[in-house]
Amino acid sequence: MMQIIEKTLLTKLPIEGKTDVILQWFVPIILLLAGVTAIICAVSDISLEDSILRAVTVMVISCPCALGIAIPLARVAGISIAGKKGILVRDFAAFDIAKRVSAFIFDKTGTITHGNWTLQEIMVLDSHDKDQVLTLAASLEKNSDHFIAQEIRRQAHKKGLQTVKIDRVQTTEIGISGSFEGRNLKIGSLSYFGEIIADFKKYIDFKHFQLESTDSYVFMGIEDRPAAIFVFGDTIRKGAKKTVEELRQRGLRTQLVSGDGDATTRAVARAIGIEEAQGSQLPEEKAAAVQALQQQDHLVAMVGDGINDAPALAQADLSVAVHSGAHLGEEVAAVTLMRAEPEQIIDFLTFAGEVNQKIYQNLVFTFAYNTISIPIAMSGLLNPLVAVCAMLLSSISVIGSTLMLVRKHSINR
Repeated sequence: MMQIIEKTLLTKLPIEGKTDVILQWFVPIILLLAGVTAIICAVSDISLEDSILRAVTVMVISCPCALGIAIPLARVAGISIAGKKGILVRDFAAFDIAKRVSAFIFDKTGTITHGNWTLQEIMVLDSHDKDQVLTLAASLEKNSDHFIAQEIRRQAHKKGLQTVKIDRVQTTEIGISGSFEGRNLKIGSLSYFGEIIADFKKYIDFKHFQLESTDSYVFMGIEDRPAAIFVFGDTIRKGAKKTVEELRQRGLRTQLVSGDGDATTRAVARAIGIEEAQGSQLPEEKAAAVQALQQQDHLVAMVGDGINDAPALAQADLSVAVHSGAHLGEEVAAVTLMRAEPEQIIDFLTFAGEVNQKIYQNLVFTFAYNTISIPIAMSGLLNPLVAVCAMLLSSISVIGSTLMLVRKHSINR
């Protein structure tokens, strides 16, 4: 997982700040203007003292500090206000990227749904005993931190079943295998079972499973034969559908991806109004889904909650983590929704728009100030003392403008 993330981060192009290039040239240009002013004054029969005074005034009245703080100050204020709204912003650039995002990809479990899976039913096959398969499943999943494993162990403990020793345990991205008393055991997604997938399909109304069910299925095989199907239920987060509707109204493209089965993923997507959905996705495939949209000239936001989403979050232009305690995913993300509410995505997009508007206001004022004040200083109508006061007022104006944004949200709390 770490290799996938590192590879993705190394191949992503950093987004350079808008004012960084300007600031690199601002000071040399001001020095050049001051020098030109002094030379022109000298050849225009103006005294050396007045020539130097005008050049100094040009340097004093110019305000690179106001230009330099226009964006960082607004972003710091934005991060502070966002924190009070339950949104943790780790990357300054998130505000700028948010306004340009054209597509959202959502993970399903723990993001669109609560991720609190409950084992609703165990469908035993080939005359196996329910307690037997639950014991073996809990034993296989004994050392797993996955929420499916936790729920299986919880149900086994609830029934008073004791785990047994499983030999040769091997864990993959889509299942776990092991051996008990010489019998091979496997538990995982349907794609984990290869040639006996068709045998599993015979035991359930697979058409209904594909088209209607929002439940998730975990399959268990013993000695390369179907043994049981575990049916898990999850609930969709209250604000998920409303959030998707709002994103679509804004003209944004939406997709749903999940490591769960394709049928379950599509059923959940239909329930919340997402037309594009892909199930049975491995971590690198989720990242590939993000990359595919990027290749279509979309700026992509990825919203996920777990470790399996970390590569996709790293690949995305804007990464949004839903707080779940899965620290790897959250550390990769630029933005974390601490209340784990889908509506916070809309809150962030709206608030990011306000922060960007404030940034542009600060920049327009700063450019206007320098554009007007520097020619006046070059003309000799100002002395250095007045220039110093004007320069200070310029910086104070930018600070005051930003504080208005802070005050607005303090009042609205």
